[in-house]
Amino acid sequence: MRLSALIRKRPRQALATATVATPATHKGAKAGTVATVASVAVANQLLAEEETAIRAWLAHIEETDPATIADVLARCQSDAQARAYCLEQAKEVPPPPEPDYTASCGACKHFQRIDHPHLGHCTLGEPEAPAGLWDTARRWCMKYEASNHD
Repeated sequence: MRLSALIRKRPRQALATATVATPATHKGAKAGTVATVASVAVANQLLAEEETAIRAWLAHIEETDPATIADVLARCQSDAQARAYCLEQAKEVPPPPEPDYTASCGACKHFQRIDHPHLGHCTLGEPEAPAGLWDTARRWCMKYEASNHD
C-alpha cells in the first residue's frame, strides 16, 4: 500500500484548536458578574526542523510525488498522531555519508611543484613532510580544488 493511501485512511482534523480562557469574576460591588471570556487559538504548527526530518524520511523511502509529499506535510500539520508517526519514522533515516575529502595533491590547483619530478608544496600551507608533498599520494584535504590545466 502506498504511503499516500495510508495517510488518506485517517480522517482529517482541524488545523487549530480553540481553548476557552478561564472566566474571571469582579469582586466588590459587582461580585458574581463574569468578565467577557476570550477564546485562545492554539495552532498545531509543524516546526521547520520537523518538516526537514519528514522530507528526509520521504526521500529515504523514495517518495518523490509532490502531491503525496504535500499531503503528508499537510496531514502532519493538522494531525498530531500523524506527525508523531512520521517523526518516529524519520528517526530511522541514516545520517548522510561524510564527504570523501581524499585527493591527490598533483591534481590540485594549490599544488606548486618544486625542482623534483614528483614533489611540491601546498600554497595554502597544508601540513606536509619537510621534503614536500608527493604528487600522486592520496590524502585527506578539505581545501582540494581540481586544477584547470589537467
